[in-house]
Amino acid sequence: MNRRPANALSLEMCAELSSAIQTIKDNNNDDSNAKPTTTMVLASSLPKIFSAGLDIGRELYQPDADRLPKFWWEVQQLFLDLYGCSELTTVAALGGHAPAAGCMLALSCDYRIMPLSTKPTTTATVPTIGLNESHLGIVAPPWMAQQYMDVLGRRKGELALLEGTLFPPTAALEHGLVDQLLVIDDDDDDDDDNSNRTTKDASVLLEEAALAKARAFARIPAGARAAVKQLTRRPLVHQLVKDRERDVDTFCNFVTTEPVQHAIGKYLEALQNKAKAAAASKGE
Repeated sequence: MNRRPANALSLEMCAELSSAIQTIKDNNNDDSNAKPTTTMVLASSLPKIFSAGLDIGRELYQPDADRLPKFWWEVQQLFLDLYGCSELTTVAALGGHAPAAGCMLALSCDYRIMPLSTKPTTTATVPTIGLNESHLGIVAPPWMAQQYMDVLGRRKGELALLEGTLFPPTAALEHGLVDQLLVIDDDDDDDDDNSNRTTKDASVLLEEAALAKARAFARIPAGARAAVKQLTRRPLVHQLVKDRERDVDTFCNFVTTEPVQHAIGKYLEALQNKAKAAAASKGE
């Protein structure tokens, strides 16, 4: 994923990700391939961010009435293509933050790896994951919330949804939001050249770890992998497919209400003020 500044999910990006997954599935089913692709790594080329979730400013604030239902349909489709794809086994390389729908993308993969730096860092630079929609004045849709509770457990998931909790690496591993922490031994030298080198090294190490896990999955017979995914994921997939049009209507009606629009507007304003303050501190 490489949509600056934060891999926010717009209608077009959701459609492109779905198209990429479908292309991999088609290649996997192509008998002409001597070694068909059966595993996939989902990663970000942007530093410190996996995906910030939905593109709130473009898609949810004062939305276009014709575009909004199409957007939500594409969000649903991306979930169905990633979470519900039994033909592929997927690994998420979480090189940075994965809040809200970014968390959904990660949980839709079969295995998740997050780096854990040995270097003292500020809270802002530690990667986190979780559904934090409550802080925006909105709520995760039923299928996304159920996916979350399936991982965390009902009570822990309910509380995390209510509080909009974002879990740092160690807590994310403890609660099952990630499956592996990749320890990164960062150098203590903070000069610019070394900082760039360390960041690059960390991303390379994460990519290598994700690819290694993908290859390990590929050694398991494809039929068995597909059967396990169908067994464990089919109920939620079928529920969304059955309720899909109603889910679109419910979401569109909810997000366009005055209280929700007001809350989203305040959130976007806070983000703008934060960005201005950061720029001012750098003398820009």
